[in-house]
Amino acid sequence: MKDFGDQVADFTKKYKKRMRATARLSVEKTAEMANVPTAKGGRMRVDTGFLRSSIAARVGGMPSGPSSGDGPTAGTPIAVTLLQWEPADDKVYVGWTANYARPREYRDGFMRGAVELWPQTVDAVVKQVKARI
Repeated sequence: MKDFGDQVADFTKKYKKRMRATARLSVEKTAEMANVPTAKGGRMRVDTGFLRSSIAARVGGMPSGPSSGDGPTAGTPIAVTLLQWEPADDKVYVGWTANYARPREYRDGFMRGAVELWPQTVDAVVKQVKARI
């Protein structure tokens, strides 16, 4: 049988792993919900698709990238950025680099709508993480 110190160390390691997974997956799911087009029940209007493809994440500051649809839009997927994120140490920022993202958000509330569901998203993710870890 393990001594008390080893049990506490194991519990702490498991807790930190669950915390990281819960934070990362919750942010990813929230970003996915915000990016759902109106045709599929979301709040984001889609004309050319540039706004949807301009979503980005960055650890420590707002993401940047192309602001118009004239050039390439391929960036680092949000999931890759979230793997580099340590929730206890840093902040992660998710946003859209399209120059018209702010007015579209103001009118349609695609991000606001997803963030309003944050408590439910975290609850669902906690259940998933507990089942896996």
